[in-house]
Amino acid sequence: MPVISTATVVLAAAQAVSFATKDGWSISAKYRPAAAGKATIVLAHGVASAGGEWGRLTETLASKGIGSLSLDLRGHADSARGPSGPTDYSGFDARGQWPSAAEDLRAAAAWLKKKGVPDGRIAFGGASIGANLASIVAAERPSTPFLLLLSPSENYRGVFLKTRAGLKTLAAASPADSYAYVCVRRLEAEKRAAVVYAPGGHGVQMFEDAETFKRLTGWIASASAAPAPSK
Repeated sequence: MPVISTATVVLAAAQAVSFATKDGWSISAKYRPAAAGKATIVLAHGVASAGGEWGRLTETLASKGIGSLSLDLRGHADSARGPSGPTDYSGFDARGQWPSAAEDLRAAAAWLKKKGVPDGRIAFGGASIGANLASIVAAERPSTPFLLLLSPSENYRGVFLKTRAGLKTLAAASPADSYAYVCVRRLEAEKRAAVVYAPGGHGVQMFEDAETFKRLTGWIASASAAPAPSK
């Protein structure tokens, strides 16, 4: 009689890493390397949150061989040292300097390249203002394989949503989250993104619905397995 193994895959803990931006911030992140041939997604959170909000997603993606680099954006959690010393996001928030946080994602991509991850395997994703930041950096990089937008809007605190023809994009929102929902409906109508509509929640709160989480992770797995776009 054959023996049926009941062993489960044990995932290695995410690695704590850090890197500097060109404008003087020290960014902390958690890194899970990808399996051969799979993408690594850079993830950006929303205002007053932290990279830890992506824990459930990154563990699930890791079980599929997909890598991740989940950031604490400048002025948040462990990324509290800026060019003038320790600080939080409230200062640059009050000065309308949120667009400069796109540098955190650019620095993340540069760090991944130094680790040997090719441009065509560096994807981007974000929630709320993090989605808009991810869209900017993904759109400016011709080799970006895909982009994940959770609760994006046309404009969060001066960070405007960017899209690019040919960039594989998934956008998600819930009807009760009207600001993001209107944006995602527009992306769908203009055929700029595939869409998922969750029953409720904003950003990673949408993961609380099992079917929504399954659809999002399934799309990412499919996009990661696709051939990397040429430069």
